[in-house]
Amino acid sequence: MPEDVRRAIFTTVSLLLGTIILGTVGFTLIEGWPIFDSFYMTVITITTTGYREIYELSTYGRILAVILMFFGIGVFFYGINLIVPVLVQRRIERWRKVLENISDHYIVCGYGVMGKEIVYELSRMAGRDKIVIIDESIEKINLAREDGYISFQGNTIEEKTLERARIRHAKALIACMADSSNAFTIMTAKELNPNIYTMAIARSPSGIKNTRRAGADLVLSPYSDTAKKAALILRRESAAEFFEVISKIGENMMLEKVQLLNKKLDGKAIKEIELRSKTGTNIVAIERKGEILIPEANLKLEYGDNLYLIGNEKQLQKASEYLGVSN
Repeated sequence: MPEDVRRAIFTTVSLLLGTIILGTVGFTLIEGWPIFDSFYMTVITITTTGYREIYELSTYGRILAVILMFFGIGVFFYGINLIVPVLVQRRIERWRKVLENISDHYIVCGYGVMGKEIVYELSRMAGRDKIVIIDESIEKINLAREDGYISFQGNTIEEKTLERARIRHAKALIACMADSSNAFTIMTAKELNPNIYTMAIARSPSGIKNTRRAGADLVLSPYSDTAKKAALILRRESAAEFFEVISKIGENMMLEKVQLLNKKLDGKAIKEIELRSKTGTNIVAIERKGEILIPEANLKLEYGDNLYLIGNEKQLQKASEYLGVSN
C-alpha cells in the first residue's frame, strides 16, 4: 500500500479509536457502567445507530453522548476528506505515468454522444489502454474515467494539450467536437505531427469543407453518410447489408486500400500475382485514374493502382508488404 494512503488510513483509524476510548472511559467514570456496556454505548452513539440507551443517562452522560455524536460524524467526514483526495491523486498519477509511455494510440477529442460510440468501437479493436480522451468538460472526463479510459481535461486547440496526449507518438486523432474546434484541432495536430492520420465528424456541410481545408485525412458527416446509406439501401439493399456485415466483424475481417508500388507486378494479370495464395486477401475493387474497375482474373494491373482488399489484419499486412514494396 502506498505511504500516503497508509498515512491517511492510520490517521483516521487513530482518531476513531481515540474517540471510542474517550467515550468508553467517560461513560464508565460518569455513569459507573461496566467497561463493555460503556464501549457498546460509545459505538452506537458515534455511529448514530439509533438504538435506545442501555441504561438511563444522567445529564453529564447525555452531554458526553452529544459530544461523541459530533466527534463521530466529524471523524467520518474528516476521514473521507483525507483519504478520497489521496486515492484520486494516486489515480491521476497512474494515468499520468501511462500517458508518459503510451504510443501508437488513438486520441479522441470530445466525449459526447458520437465520441462515446467511436471510443466504444475503437476499444473493441485496439483495447482501452490505446485510447486517450480529451474534453473541456470535467463532467465528461470523469465519466470517461469511470468507463475505464485514459482521459484528461483540456483545450485541444492548444499545443500543450495535444503534447500531453503525446500527439507525436499517436497513430490517429479523431475530432468529435464543434466544426470550428475540429478544424483548429486538426491544424494544430498536423503541425505537431504531419504524419498522423486525422478524422473529423462534421456537423454541417460548411464544416465538411472547412475541416478538409484544415488538413483532415477523412471527414465524416452523420447526416450525409446516413443519407447515402439510405439511398444505397433503397437502390441495392444487399450492398448495404454487405458493408454492415463487414463493420460487425471488423475484428476478423476488414477492408483496406493498398497502392500497387511493386514494379515487378506492373502489367501482370490478377491471376498471375497469386494474391490469394500468398497473402490470403481478395481484391474487391480497383481504382485507376478515378475509375473503379471490376477485378476480373485477366485484368492487368498497373503501377499506382489502388487495390481494395478484404482480409484480416495479418493478411492485409502481408498484402501491403507484397504490393506496396517499391522495387
